[in-house]
Amino acid sequence: MISRSQPGHYPPSDLDGWDHTWSRLVSALDADGETRTWHVLDNGVVDPIGTLLCVHGNPTWSYMWRDLASLSTRWRVIAVDALNMGFSERTGGNRRLAGHVADLSAVTTALSIEGPVVTVAHDWGGPISLGWARAHLDQLAGVVLMNTGIARPEGVQIPALIQAVRTRATLRATCVASQVFLRGALRLARPSLSREVHQAYVTPYARPTARAGIGDFVEDIPFAPGRPSFTMLDYIAGSLEHLAETPALLLWGVKDPVFSEAFLSDLHARLPHASVHRYAEAGHLVMEDIKGAPVILDWLETVRSPTSPALASVHPATSSGGGGDDGRRLWAALEDRSNDEEIAVAEMSPDGSTQMSRSVTFAELDQQVKLLADRLVAAGLQPGDRVAPLIPPGIDLVAIVYACWQAGAVVVAADAALGGRGVASALRAARPDYVVADWRGLVFARGLRLGATMLSLKPLPRAVQFTLGVAASLAKPADASPARELGFGPGPADPAAVVFTSGSTGPSKAVVYRHGQLEAQRDALAATYSLSRDDRLVAAFAPFAIFGPALGMSSVVPAMDISSAATLDASAFASAAQAIGATIAFASPAALVNVVATSDGLDKGQRDAMTRLRAVASAGAPISTAALRAVSQNFANADIHTPYGMTEVMPVTDISLEEIDLAGRGDGVCVGRPINGVELAVTRIGALGQSTWEFIGKPGATGEICVLAAHASGGYDRLWAIQNHTRRDGWHRTGDVGHIDRDGRLWVEGRTSHLILSADGPVTPVGIEHRAELVDGVHQAAAVGVGPAGTQQLVLVISTTERSAGVLADPQLTDAVRQAVPFDVAAVLTVRHLPVDRRHNSKIERQRIATWAESVLTGARVSRL
Repeated sequence: MISRSQPGHYPPSDLDGWDHTWSRLVSALDADGETRTWHVLDNGVVDPIGTLLCVHGNPTWSYMWRDLASLSTRWRVIAVDALNMGFSERTGGNRRLAGHVADLSAVTTALSIEGPVVTVAHDWGGPISLGWARAHLDQLAGVVLMNTGIARPEGVQIPALIQAVRTRATLRATCVASQVFLRGALRLARPSLSREVHQAYVTPYARPTARAGIGDFVEDIPFAPGRPSFTMLDYIAGSLEHLAETPALLLWGVKDPVFSEAFLSDLHARLPHASVHRYAEAGHLVMEDIKGAPVILDWLETVRSPTSPALASVHPATSSGGGGDDGRRLWAALEDRSNDEEIAVAEMSPDGSTQMSRSVTFAELDQQVKLLADRLVAAGLQPGDRVAPLIPPGIDLVAIVYACWQAGAVVVAADAALGGRGVASALRAARPDYVVADWRGLVFARGLRLGATMLSLKPLPRAVQFTLGVAASLAKPADASPARELGFGPGPADPAAVVFTSGSTGPSKAVVYRHGQLEAQRDALAATYSLSRDDRLVAAFAPFAIFGPALGMSSVVPAMDISSAATLDASAFASAAQAIGATIAFASPAALVNVVATSDGLDKGQRDAMTRLRAVASAGAPISTAALRAVSQNFANADIHTPYGMTEVMPVTDISLEEIDLAGRGDGVCVGRPINGVELAVTRIGALGQSTWEFIGKPGATGEICVLAAHASGGYDRLWAIQNHTRRDGWHRTGDVGHIDRDGRLWVEGRTSHLILSADGPVTPVGIEHRAELVDGVHQAAAVGVGPAGTQQLVLVISTTERSAGVLADPQLTDAVRQAVPFDVAAVLTVRHLPVDRRHNSKIERQRIATWAESVLTGARVSRL
């Protein structure tokens, strides 16, 4: 190693985002009794409520904490460049983990830092900061950790990036003699760092003599026992038991090739009380990727103002959901009909015929559920374990879900409509303990390396079981004994399910429901639609396929591609209704639109089955009034409803076609009045689209829609920042924008993420789109903002009823659209089809459209939308 010593010095004053007044040179004795000089970032907050002690990793420096230093006005931010790193002294010798821990203590002593202190650390900074924390428990007030590790989780291989530089020769060549490792690490940012930020990180490491510390850190990685720092790291890992009552925050970039999610799981197991946020699109440099300073400062606001060295965590209030009106468990109605030979669940043949392929009675289903619960427990399942059933909607899925609930397990519901990549991402996020599937699902799950126990739903040959790593089969043997009493019953506050948002407005989010909340949701549905055991349900919308037994109703799953709602045709729908004598149906808008479009070929029996329906609900996404009228014509005796809600709380409101007609035209989509037990409010939105908790009581005022309901979910799974942003005192901030009229009806005008942020303030898109769609020749419209936030211009992207000759609309159509819309329209662009979300095939992807429109209008090559 190059061993030339160099004194500590100040960074250049012109680094991007850096305030030169933050820089200090601090001298102190190191562990060897030598006087050393450290470069320290100190934002100099006067009379702070505490200190944020920030510790960088390899190969970064205190520049990583510049945003925290800039934004923090109540906390003093101290960030230390490790010796041989950043702008601190080059000692001419190697420093190992124990030395770095001692150095950090030396600096805080020299600065007379007493407490309370919250450590904030990344990468190598994690174990260094935790080593400092163990030695200063009397000062410690909190811990923030990002993409780091204090132990190598079982089964985790050494990252390829580290493997490549393990030998002494390659380590010297890549880490010290050249900038290969340095620049490679900086390329892990997602998105890429700007040129200015990249250069700032590289600046202290311009010469080989300045890069010796980078090589030292790589060389010191304690892969296994016997490595120089292994004992120290093991001591630090064991010391986390002393942090059981210390507030902790774990922020993690999922796309990190160095510290995988296994390291996050290891840390969370050691700090189970920690708040956690997984950033699905972020990588190793998560602080840069997510601009993490506001998140950390928000978290600090959720802990009590420090009056002593220890802070107590205050978690955002959520609605716990006290369960249904009678406190009946989710499977109570199924048990009520345990001797009933009426069909409970039926499946239609997928081959295009009009016949049922399978059915099960209530008596059979109840017995099947009990046997499956018994087999799950026999396979090792414990209350609270997570089970991911990779099974299509139908009898098998219903049975395994209710069996999981009876056994106290949490169902991870990653439905196929998310797509293969979406399901994979959902499963990685939810970390199931068990996967239950047929051979196809098991192959899929094994490829994800989830670390879950694999259970087969059906019998498999031994060779296949071995190849797929199947631990047990849940199939009923011929000589099966009756199910045993499990001796366990989950309570209302116990978790019941992890479900996922569609991902149409960003990465899909994991939403947690407790038993009491699902029981309240069951009761809300029953009350809203007057459901009873005399009803029979066509479940053409996946979530409702599960609720049939909970409501004591017979249900049927029609033949369709569950990953694409628009594949449901009229014959499949009508045959399903005919098979069980259906009285009610739930389907997505795309499914109902296709049912209408394909209804000409129905025979008399199928048409009669559709006329016997008393109610049809279009759920999951917006649907136009014209489409609802067309649906009404095909269901002559049915009340046509469209409930409003979201994955986090469903339903919120309900409205019939008749009520829509009475409401008339307005700014947005009228989704009706809140159902019983639901409170609605809107909150003010800032000029740049910022959400607030300032409630607006004035009728007609536009703001973000907020919901309070007993059947709202418990919040998000390992998404602390979103949980903190969207929940307060039981209220859920939906991300939708709208207003409540004088008659108490809710009108939805769009999403907060879809606002056009003009110079005159935020503009909502839906009312504009509706006006544009009244113009002859316009089939569908998307209103989007183009340009910088605060000065965005309104652009309309439309699909036309006739084939368009170009991207720019012709002058006549452009003029007609501009006359119809009461805002300045910068441009009108045409496309053949507007893109919609995968799950519902209905929600317009305005963010994708806005990106495309901006590229077109800035002269980029026109790509297909």
